[in-house]
Amino acid sequence: MADCAAVVIIGGGIQGLSLAYHLALHGMNRVCLLEEQTLGSGSSGKSASVIGHAFQSERCLALTLWSFQALLRFEEELGATPDYEPIGCLLLGDEQEAVGFRQRHTLLRERGVTCSLIGPDEIDRLTPGLNLDGIELGLHLPADGVLDPHMMMMAYAKQARRRGVRILEGVEATSLELHHGRVTGVQTTGGLISTDWVVNAAGARAREVASWVGLDLPITNLKRHVVVTGPVETYRCNIPFTYEAGPAWYMRREGPGVLLGMGKTATHAGDVAVDQSYLLELIDYSIHRAPPLAEAGMMTSWAGLRPVTPDDDPILGPVDRVGGYVNDCGWGGIGVMNAPAAGMALAEWLCHGRATTINVDHFGAERFEP
Repeated sequence: MADCAAVVIIGGGIQGLSLAYHLALHGMNRVCLLEEQTLGSGSSGKSASVIGHAFQSERCLALTLWSFQALLRFEEELGATPDYEPIGCLLLGDEQEAVGFRQRHTLLRERGVTCSLIGPDEIDRLTPGLNLDGIELGLHLPADGVLDPHMMMMAYAKQARRRGVRILEGVEATSLELHHGRVTGVQTTGGLISTDWVVNAAGARAREVASWVGLDLPITNLKRHVVVTGPVETYRCNIPFTYEAGPAWYMRREGPGVLLGMGKTATHAGDVAVDQSYLLELIDYSIHRAPPLAEAGMMTSWAGLRPVTPDDDPILGPVDRVGGYVNDCGWGGIGVMNAPAAGMALAEWLCHGRATTINVDHFGAERFEP
């Protein structure tokens, strides 16, 4: 193991890998990325794999718009396809959520995103067979779609390594060394790495890592369950990524079957075990909202974590009271779709002292201080 680096990144998910790649693009190759298991073994590898403009806050939308363009040039730039498929995104909301949909529709159109508000007939045309009881309105974004986060992560890793970045799998960060209020090193299961900067891209462990420098980041890990079914005749056609805002339930095609997801139960960082009782809740609700699923068999299931903040925006950038420490965490399920822009912006900050392409100042941890 290398015993020193200019930057140490804790976390081998898509955020950490994007940052490593973008740092290398800026000529900073004394970078070391630590992943306690294997690359993408955390939340990134269990993602619903969607890039959707409607899921962003107004502050995050600039990141998503930039990332979407980066996605379109991804193969040219990194030599690997992200398997982007523009299946569209369809959000479903009740009477209360419809108010927010109308506001979001206006904002998205102002930013140049193609979208439309639709009623029951158009919803049924896009995603047939739904039970629309309680659904007031739909928001449809035809250019949104799904991608392959594994392919993206492996491409970032390959290109970062080619430029001199060290990526260490199976090496866990265990604490941070500080001297006079500044990070000077990372203690790991393989020994100490001295460094000028450490980036907390630790996903579900981000709150723990922040505590090593005396920070209490308001990040809560929410558990989501996912089921993949066998073939369903009604959904052999192409359907958009269909998301109901209230219960945070979604469905999309996955191979010959359908992928279903739901859940927002707070839990600890290591809890990714499938809860069989909650799995039944997910299946029951899915059949309620999409009755044709009653004929489907379950092929596989898993659970993943979404590290969320109180305002649903990520925590990015340095903190005033700890030198050499940078946050890149709290992504809450939108980390994959925003990874290109976040990696680019933080690389600019670390190499040049500020992010110039996109302003990320409003994502600092200080916004949560009283």
